[in-house]
Amino acid sequence: MDILKKNFFEIFGLPVSINIDLVRLEKSYTSLQKEFHPDKFSNSSDYEKRLALQISSYLNDGYSVLKNIITRIEYILRIENKEADENKTLQDSNFLIEQLELNEMIESLKHDNKNNSEIDIIRKNIIEKMDILIESIEQGYSKSNYESVWVNLSKYKFYNNHLHQIEGLQSK
Repeated sequence: MDILKKNFFEIFGLPVSINIDLVRLEKSYTSLQKEFHPDKFSNSSDYEKRLALQISSYLNDGYSVLKNIITRIEYILRIENKEADENKTLQDSNFLIEQLELNEMIESLKHDNKNNSEIDIIRKNIIEKMDILIESIEQGYSKSNYESVWVNLSKYKFYNNHLHQIEGLQSK
């Protein structure tokens, strides 16, 4: 079927972009799932049932990939045939030192009395840096500077991991 040959952006009627309309994605996903859900094909031939299952699974995969900014960017680079060597490490020593310091800060917060105002400051700082990186990723992508996109995405992932650690501290 044609739908299985389309990329995820095409399926959901979205432009290939770093930032997308998540409400539009949700609506399109819901609509397509209603149309192709395997339960609608329970009285159909085995071929049609199998096809509905494949399409439903493809829609789930697409929705999952596009709703997350990290997997969305990785997918964009994949459909552009611009995958990077994941074995290459970041060469930015200042960034790596900052990550070590951030790790130490988070570790100390785990063992100290969790000062919520200190946690909030670190959290806001991380979010600001992530927002700046997304802007840099968008600029790199618009200029077809895929190396820049990969480097900034790698940095974004570091901050994203720290953000999850911080949020874990706040929920305890």
